Amino acid sequence: MSGDKNKVDSKMLSRLFYFPICNEDEIDRVLNVRTAQDYLLKLRADTIVNNMRLFRVYRNRALSLEGEWSLEKSFEIDHYTNFLQSIPLNLRKRCDSITYGDIFSNIPNGQIFKTDYGPVITISDSLRFFFKFMNLALLDFDGRVPERVCLNALRIAIRIMLKTETMDFLMDPRGIVPEDIVQAIHTPIPYQLQFIAGHEFAHYLLNHLSETNVSDCYIYHDISECNEDYKKVKIYNQSQRDEFDADIKSLSFPRLTADKYRKLYESSLLWFGSLQIYEAACDAIYPSSSWDYKTHPTARDRYDNILDNVKTPSGLNKDSWKSFLKIIERYKNIIIEDISLNYDLYEMYGSVYLDEPDSEWRGPRLIDRVDYY
Repeated sequence: MSGDKNKVDSKMLSRLFYFPICNEDEIDRVLNVRTAQDYLLKLRADTIVNNMRLFRVYRNRALSLEGEWSLEKSFEIDHYTNFLQSIPLNLRKRCDSITYGDIFSNIPNGQIFKTDYGPVITISDSLRFFFKFMNLALLDFDGRVPERVCLNALRIAIRIMLKTETMDFLMDPRGIVPEDIVQAIHTPIPYQLQFIAGHEFAHYLLNHLSETNVSDCYIYHDISECNEDYKKVKIYNQSQRDEFDADIKSLSFPRLTADKYRKLYESSLLWFGSLQIYEAACDAIYPSSSWDYKTHPTARDRYDNILDNVKTPSGLNKDSWKSFLKIIERYKNIIIEDISLNYDLYEMYGSVYLDEPDSEWRGPRLIDRVDYY
């Protein structure tokens, strides 16, 4: 009798473990994985409940929506569906076996990996915040964004990629940005995410996924707790040539209006321009190991690959994007100098802000667990 009671208690404890961030139906799926969608849901849930900062973010969101809350539906999928709906029907049908969706991981990338239920594509939600702060620094706002704010935006973006910035932007946004600038920095993000989603689908469509070339990869790394128990996934490895080809097809597979094609094209260049700054930071912080170019070409090479090998959008002045590289070089030099003077700022785990407290770009200092949940 006591054995049966222990089984009941164990099952109840498992349900309570996920209850703060999942609805009842989702808890059933997490505890009884049968499909790739269930697998992805469990991956999301396990990542969140094993990280207190993420747990607080999602628990707060669940409480705010009460009975309407769904962990699965809290992740946007438009960047995947927009790509799929824009490609020819024969290619779209080939993607029917792929499960896709974002995951809140502090490892900012897109990836395709194998599971017992079929291939899964994910993009880390942390990339949204990398784009947000990079776009704030790199886009032209006619001098309205002070240099110190641009520098701090770059610092935050780089720290996101380094996994040293706390992933709690939904509670603590790091500052106050004028509404029109907010709109401008968010405008390219759906296209940047669509490009990355298309890149991962392209690997599948181009038959780049080899069962003999697979490696383990953590889906989340918590530098503050050094916890190595996070779930690993099997990542398909690609060659540099495959990466170039997937970039090209992410732009050429979709059948888009001239306006949408131009936005997708320019957003991909903005992404690889941003990535060049991060790579320069990596080379400065870790000069002994430097950037790992074994499977991925440099961001500059991928930037040039698009300019040289992808159809130029109608009316686009390609020289303007060649000139954009001068802006990238300027910020690379600024960041390299900043790292030499403020090395510890990039290695410490915590939060960096756009400006000092009680300033126009920061507002009052927010107190954890007082001003936000």
